[in-house]
Amino acid sequence: MNDTDHPISTVRAIVAEILALGPHEIDDSADLFDHYLADSLNLIEIVARVEKQFQVVLPLDGLPQARSISALCGLLTGQRA
Repeated sequence: MNDTDHPISTVRAIVAEILALGPHEIDDSADLFDHYLADSLNLIEIVARVEKQFQVVLPLDGLPQARSISALCGLLTGQRA
């Protein structure tokens, strides 16, 4: 299996880099805004990097619910299906 089949480790690494955290410091189900104090600009950067990494365009209407790594991966997986 590779990261395109299970993107969570890649998405976690992207989020960690943008939020200046270690990947091991991030809980996949934690709210990025409430728990890690991410802001809308962080989300824009995360989405841009994820879209570039996986060569997809995530739907704008799903982004407000993509508040955790797990939720973001769910959105990504839906786009890759």
